[in-house]
Amino acid sequence: MSNSFPAPPPAGVYTPVPTFFTKDGVTIDFETQVRHAKFLSDNGIKGAVIMGSTGEAAHLTRTERASIISSIHRAVPHWVIVGGVSQNSVQDALDEIDSIMAAGASYALVLSSSYYGPGTTQAGIRDFYTTIADRSPLPVLIYVYPGVSNGLVVEPTTVEELSSHPNIVGCKLSYGDVSHHTLIASSPRVKINNFNVFTGLGQILLPVLMVGGKGTVDALAGAFPRLYVKIFDLFQEHKYEEAARLQYIACRGEELVVRFGVVGIKKAIHSQGFGETYLGRVPLNHDVDEKKWSKYAANLLECEEVEEKLSRHE
Repeated sequence: MSNSFPAPPPAGVYTPVPTFFTKDGVTIDFETQVRHAKFLSDNGIKGAVIMGSTGEAAHLTRTERASIISSIHRAVPHWVIVGGVSQNSVQDALDEIDSIMAAGASYALVLSSSYYGPGTTQAGIRDFYTTIADRSPLPVLIYVYPGVSNGLVVEPTTVEELSSHPNIVGCKLSYGDVSHHTLIASSPRVKINNFNVFTGLGQILLPVLMVGGKGTVDALAGAFPRLYVKIFDLFQEHKYEEAARLQYIACRGEELVVRFGVVGIKKAIHSQGFGETYLGRVPLNHDVDEKKWSKYAANLLECEEVEEKLSRHE
């Protein structure tokens, strides 16, 4: 690790991109992968999280994960690429960081070792991140997502302490506790460090910006990038009333993500013309219940209408 402090990812809206497959449910659809990345970049998305939870990293091999990062990096070389790292052992995580760095990632978004779930102490979590950050060739972001990590929560006090490490430059909080977002983003101790806080939930983008967060890494932005970028921009312009109006529409759209998960995210993106199929690899290879999906069709339509309106006004 260099003695100079690495910069955190710039403030803005990021998208955790899905992995697109062909209709056989196995083969990676690199053509769509690149076309979707260019679409996001062209519409204001600051960068991508690749091989996170939305990207089905757990269903791909290390070679496949690196190949997707590499293909997007070559196609959109100016883009900020954050690579997901979700291995339970320190050495395996470091090997993954080496792999994503060679493929073109500029940051490593690291999920805590979570095999033992809530039985893992906060002291153990601090040791895990500190050990990785001490040895990582890439700047590290802390990824807190209890839903995919055996219910494990990295407590705000732990994140606050880790924020002083020179190679830990931010966090992504993928759960809806605005209090936790506030305790980290508004902490005087965090503010003096080289550390940016991002929410993984676009439905609370505006509240998180209000308490000092720097943006979002939001999956539905993969279908409606202009909507989320506009909320972010309106906040910067202090146009809070209009930002709140769009935030309400985004929240309604996010109900799809809450109820249908990764497959629902991919279905929304597929509806915008991307990919042969929205299904993932086994076990994410089954259609959503169309009857249940139809209950939220109006929510999705609202997002589409805003997206089209913003496109016309550009």
